Amino acid sequence: MRKKATHEISDLNAFKARLVCWGAQHETALFLDGHNERYRQEPSEHDRTSFEALLAVGVKESVVLQGKSAFDDLEAFRQDHKDWMFGHLGYDLKNADEDLVSHNPDGVGFADGYFFVPHKVFLVYSDRLEVHYCHKSWSEWSDDLVAIESTIMPTHSEASAILLQPRISKDTYLETLNNIKYHIEIGDIYETNYCQEFYAEDTPLNPLVTFLSLNQYSRAPFSAFYRLGKKYALCASPERYLRKKGDNLLSEPIKGTAKRLPDPQADIKHRLQFINDEKERRENIMVTDLVRNDLSKVAAKGSVAVTALCACRTYAHVHQLVSSVACTLKTDTTVVQALRATFPMGSMTGVPKVMACALMEQFEAHKRGLYSGTIGYITPDADFDFNVVIRTLLYAADINYVSLSVGGAITSASDPEKEYLECLIKADALMSVLKGSHTA
Repeated sequence: MRKKATHEISDLNAFKARLVCWGAQHETALFLDGHNERYRQEPSEHDRTSFEALLAVGVKESVVLQGKSAFDDLEAFRQDHKDWMFGHLGYDLKNADEDLVSHNPDGVGFADGYFFVPHKVFLVYSDRLEVHYCHKSWSEWSDDLVAIESTIMPTHSEASAILLQPRISKDTYLETLNNIKYHIEIGDIYETNYCQEFYAEDTPLNPLVTFLSLNQYSRAPFSAFYRLGKKYALCASPERYLRKKGDNLLSEPIKGTAKRLPDPQADIKHRLQFINDEKERRENIMVTDLVRNDLSKVAAKGSVAVTALCACRTYAHVHQLVSSVACTLKTDTTVVQALRATFPMGSMTGVPKVMACALMEQFEAHKRGLYSGTIGYITPDADFDFNVVIRTLLYAADINYVSLSVGGAITSASDPEKEYLECLIKADALMSVLKGSHTA
């Protein structure tokens, strides 16, 4: 059992900023920000979260996940520690249960998977802070609160402008897409998600300042600041991978992206055209069907339902088509069984999933690693919420390597030029922050 305390908050956004700055000083820290209820996904009974943000710091117990035993090891860890757990599943845990490999170069070096039981958990509500401390750490609570509230915010001047270079040329991207479309034409796959990397070597980055700028600029509903020693993920994800609340699961795959226009009237017209774009809708529907199939592996009979199909959700800089797929879990299904049945998420793989993963390993020029994996938490009551790691900067501070990956759905109707442009749209917010065009 943990010891708990509460503290009144008068300025939510200012407190969250100080909290993440204080948390970032720890060797292991995960901050999750939903940007208030109005910035989250469209309301549904599954989508309400009672807290606005979460922070976990310190490592009481942990597990590194790798190889074929990864999910079994996570299951054993969960059974031993039915407590708060925070961490990630990297995309390459796709290899755990399938005959798949990952041999592409990895510049960042996150572990394939990692979870930790934190010493301290902070739940941020709109008007108060609630803390859950291990008994060993309880004596530190008062001093921690003073330190948080007296934290001096860094300035943007502490960051340097960073330019990323593409790992592959535009010509190579276009040629690769035509090769992928050939596999679609001959029936190997129907849809896939092809990703490319933009990167910088020997380039120091201030992770905290960069995250504060990105978090303010994007205000994404599944944002995260994640530090594991010298490895950082600065995440502005709009997408939920999977949520469990009680016996209910919810997945909300995104497929379909359109840039917002500065003129409000033009943006409204553009949004309507996007909603009715048949190509975008087909991409979303195929992935939604894949998610339905994944959920059916752990769902009570007849409980899988698409509660929203191709709903257009508008964020700060893009419009997205989002579908919602829900189910009731079979009796006695564990947290890990639910994750294992659905990972990697449909929106970042393809149809059929295993073949799409195998082909992308051949065509992509870098190892995805944490990108297109998931970051999130599990509660002591076995509820959880996990995002999709997209719109994310990965940084290895030990070697000063910065990585930004972007991708998109490829179908028989894909125009390579337009797909390349969509990649640039998705990368725009992060590129702008790195260049110093937008500040916190």
